[in-house]
Amino acid sequence: MSINQELADQEIASRTSLIVYLRNVNNDQFKLRRFGDIVYFSKKLHYLILYVNQAEAEETASKLRTFSFVKKVEFSQNDALDLDNQKIEQQISDMAKEAEEKLNQTDKEDWIK
Repeated sequence: MSINQELADQEIASRTSLIVYLRNVNNDQFKLRRFGDIVYFSKKLHYLILYVNQAEAEETASKLRTFSFVKKVEFSQNDALDLDNQKIEQQISDMAKEAEEKLNQTDKEDWIK
């Protein structure tokens, strides 16, 4: 089961992250706090990551684009990541079987010599 499915089962509000590029970094990031939670801010690269409710993400992004100090707004690709554990567990078990087979082969070769 993926993490997103588990969160949906728990009835926790889904959140997504918006990447907001700013023209100035003076005090503009403080104006955006009312739209969501700022989790990262880069003065050097002039952007911030803002967590918002997924249901309101499109509306919030369009509001942010209207501000003069916002250069552009992008949706983060984190939601597109497959965080399913079964694939990773299968890869680990396959690697363990291969390692065990190689170990058994080298043990047999040592006994023959």
